[in-house]
Amino acid sequence: QPLDLTQFCNVGPEFIAREGVKPLIGSQIWHGLPFTVGGAKPNPVRCLIGFGSEQDTGVTIPVGAAPRYIVFAHALLESRVRDGESIGRVVANYSFCFNDGQVERVPIRERFEVALVPTWWGGLPFLAVPDNKNGLMPRYEGKWGDMGARQTETFQGWPHHFYLWAWENRDPQRMIESLKVESAGRKFVIGAITLGFNDEAPFPRSTKRAVKIALL
Repeated sequence: QPLDLTQFCNVGPEFIAREGVKPLIGSQIWHGLPFTVGGAKPNPVRCLIGFGSEQDTGVTIPVGAAPRYIVFAHALLESRVRDGESIGRVVANYSFCFNDGQVERVPIRERFEVALVPTWWGGLPFLAVPDNKNGLMPRYEGKWGDMGARQTETFQGWPHHFYLWAWENRDPQRMIESLKVESAGRKFVIGAITLGFNDEAPFPRSTKRAVKIALL
C-alpha cells in the first residue's frame, strides 16, 4: 500500500540534476511492489522529498497502520567516499513512532541502506536493492563487442532513480503512528514509501521452485 506523499513533496526533478534523466512520476512497479512517486496527485514541480543540509528541520509523515515492512524508494545524491571518506556515514535518520509512545530511530548509512545514484562499479549498497532488477543476457543475438559479457548469461541491475530499502517491524501488532525523516547534512531524496502487510520479505532471495498441481 503506497503512502500518499503529496503534501510533503518540496522539490522537483531539477533537484536530482542529472542531464537527460527525469524521475518517473505517478504509479510505478519495482521488484513487483507498487510505489507512488509524487503522491496521489503528483505535481511535476514538486514531486520529491528533498534534503540537502544540516539545517533541514525534517518531515513527519503520518502512517496510522501496523505494517510488517515499510519499503523506501530513496537515493543519495552526493558522496565523498572517492575523496577518502569511509563508507557508513549517516546521511539521514528515520524514526518510527509507535502508538504506545516508543520510537525506533534507524540511521540511514551510505553503502548500507542507501548509496549514490548514479554510482560506480562496486558502489551498490549492502542492505538495499536498485530499482532495476537483475536480468538475463540475450542468448542468440547481440553486439559482437558484448560477446564476452553475454557468456555470463546475466546482467547486474543498476539504479535508474532510487534504491529500495525495507525496514522490518518486529512487532506488527503495534501501530505506527508516524515516520519522521531527519537530514544529516547530505543531499538526499525520497521518492516513494510503501507499506507491506504480508509476513514475508519484500525482496526474496530464493530461486524459482517447481510446483506440482494435482488435476482432479
